[in-house]
Amino acid sequence: MANVQQKTLTCFCYWGGKRTVNSNCTFSYDGGFSKAVLLKEGLKLFELIEKICAALKTTVGEKQFFYNTNRDKTKCLLLDDEDTVAMMFHCNEDEVDLFVEEPPRSNDDLTAVFPSTRESLLADNTVVASNNVMEMTNSHTKEMGMIPYLPEDVNEILSGKGQLFDSPDIFKQALMIFAASNKFSFKYLDNSKAYYRVVCKVEGCPWKLTATCDGGGDVVRVIGMKNEHIHNASDGSSYKATISSKQVGLFFKNKIVQKPSFLPRDICNEFENAFQYRMSYKQGWRAKEQAKECISGPPSSCFHLLPWMCRRLEDAIPGTRAVWTSDEGKFKQLFVSYGCSIAGFKYCRPVLKLDACFLTGYYRGHCLSASAHDADDGLYPLAYAIVSSENDDDWLWFLQNLKEVIGERRVVLVTDRNTSLLNGIIKVFGGDCNAWCLRHLKENFSRFASSKGFKNERRKAALKIVDQIAYARTENIFNFHMGRLRGMDPDLAKWVEDNNPNHWSNAYFPYKRWDKMYTNLAECYNNWILPLRDLDIMQFMTGHVTKLTDMLVRKRAASCSWKLPVGPQIEKEIKEHQLVARKYMHRPTSPTEFTVLNTHQKQFAVKFDQRTCSCLAWQMSGVPCAHACRAIQNSGFSIYDMVDPMMCKSTQILIYENSMSPVPLHDMPPLSSFDPSNLSSYITDEGMTCTDPVINPPSTKRGSGRPKKRRIESQTQERDTVNCSRCREPGHNRSTCKAPIPG
Repeated sequence: MANVQQKTLTCFCYWGGKRTVNSNCTFSYDGGFSKAVLLKEGLKLFELIEKICAALKTTVGEKQFFYNTNRDKTKCLLLDDEDTVAMMFHCNEDEVDLFVEEPPRSNDDLTAVFPSTRESLLADNTVVASNNVMEMTNSHTKEMGMIPYLPEDVNEILSGKGQLFDSPDIFKQALMIFAASNKFSFKYLDNSKAYYRVVCKVEGCPWKLTATCDGGGDVVRVIGMKNEHIHNASDGSSYKATISSKQVGLFFKNKIVQKPSFLPRDICNEFENAFQYRMSYKQGWRAKEQAKECISGPPSSCFHLLPWMCRRLEDAIPGTRAVWTSDEGKFKQLFVSYGCSIAGFKYCRPVLKLDACFLTGYYRGHCLSASAHDADDGLYPLAYAIVSSENDDDWLWFLQNLKEVIGERRVVLVTDRNTSLLNGIIKVFGGDCNAWCLRHLKENFSRFASSKGFKNERRKAALKIVDQIAYARTENIFNFHMGRLRGMDPDLAKWVEDNNPNHWSNAYFPYKRWDKMYTNLAECYNNWILPLRDLDIMQFMTGHVTKLTDMLVRKRAASCSWKLPVGPQIEKEIKEHQLVARKYMHRPTSPTEFTVLNTHQKQFAVKFDQRTCSCLAWQMSGVPCAHACRAIQNSGFSIYDMVDPMMCKSTQILIYENSMSPVPLHDMPPLSSFDPSNLSSYITDEGMTCTDPVINPPSTKRGSGRPKKRRIESQTQERDTVNCSRCREPGHNRSTCKAPIPG
């Protein structure tokens, strides 16, 4: 059988312009450029596409391919599978016109894509290239100082010889955007402030650009540019963008200002949507770090503004205490307590939760905090400090400043038994006001019980008894539960006796603790400042002011809208007590005194005029206990009148009556102009006087690896005890067990 000769077509390819149909049934192609290619019959669709794109020097990407026929040049047929390729050869004899176009986008597609890519980047004063069009606002570029013109086409970013750029940064950003938009990589042969020589990374590609800084200044002038590429399909498929973390960081500067929690992976995703190139997470992380440095200056310079910021807080918010210390010119400690917080704390219950959390910024450190409960058991921040670590000196300094804020008022300090913190409390407040967190104590007890062989249900039963010991109201109840624990194991009871029950059991604690047995409120504070913990010290201070202002305004509005005399949390607690009280019986002995019998037929005395119950729960918590709730029913008294006044709506309004005064920061001295060697160059209008000392960053030794983000909740926990599964003894495992095999 004779071989059938393959047909060859001369394909005239058109790209980058606009096709119009004339009145004489012909077509014309305006703009763009064309290329002639020979196509042999039998080509696969992907082979045809790669050959055409290589001839037109463009990437494959998302493009559509149309052809016309000799019969009718005004109609275009879509190439989208192998059959349409075969039909193109069948319908044409010697030549064919082929048009390469971008796929059309619907309004829904534009709405879905642009807000997450273009508009978000344009809001950050950036230049975004998509479909060979650059869109940008002059107002944003003037504010940002990046590429101060509005090109209609991506190629106009680098128009050629004679083009001027205001600074090397603007020039480098324009170069990076131009390359990313045209999908080619470049490298610097010369990269100095005086001279730039850039070429395409593809071997043999003629594209090159040269620029120089005129007169040794910052203005960069392009002195030569050859905008021509010779790339094959392999070069296009192996394209890798030339990315500068500094320039990418500038894209997202304003977004990070508005949303400090903007993540590196968010930067990667939005950059990919804008330029169709996926950055690595490490590149996104570096870009965010560069943006943060662009926003607030180098981290080492932020400490210079600390005296100015402390003065500004004290001037703007009356009664504020903002103090700092340094050691040999290096930052050491910062303490801040706002005047509005101090004024509101006078109406709060005298219980403070003290704790510390890690800071994850460049210089790390710790944030020490003191938080109180408002009238609805919500978080009420009183003071914070930024220090190097939880050592004796830092905790003592924090507590001394806290004492100045509190004055002579007697308070209960709930802590997690940190050794340095306990030592400081004894020196400043005395040891009897220190209440230990029950959760941390139970964690340590649980480990001790495990080392004694208590597992699963037995260990849970022992922990339940420890709970009852902690909440015991009287010595008799305390001794009763201690006897139960001693019956389980004498060592467990001895552990409780050795761990100072007078600091954590209600039966022996000398002050009213309001049943606040845990430091959960301090954990809430640590979570509240979570977005600030990786910022520098100036951003932390300004961000803390903003967050506290929002909290005070929000809670003040919420308290005024309460429909009941108490808040939602206190109301919930009262309802729980009422639910338990349904099973109780009561009888009056006078109009204000009642006898209540519980389900075990135990008798309790309730007195309304004194707001007391013989179980002592009402006195210790401030909320009517279940016995009091049963007595109040059908008595004619309002249960809300029996709640302690410090937990009522009127007190909540007084707590949040003093709102945060606005802190003006418009005249904050710019770090870029700060010259430690010439402080006299500052004038008073810039907000800094000549008496401000130079504060350098603290001496911090950064550990290897990625900084820890998750806080270690208990600083005094013992290490996990290994128990042998063979002999049940602690301190070793089965493989190293030397005990004799049991017979």
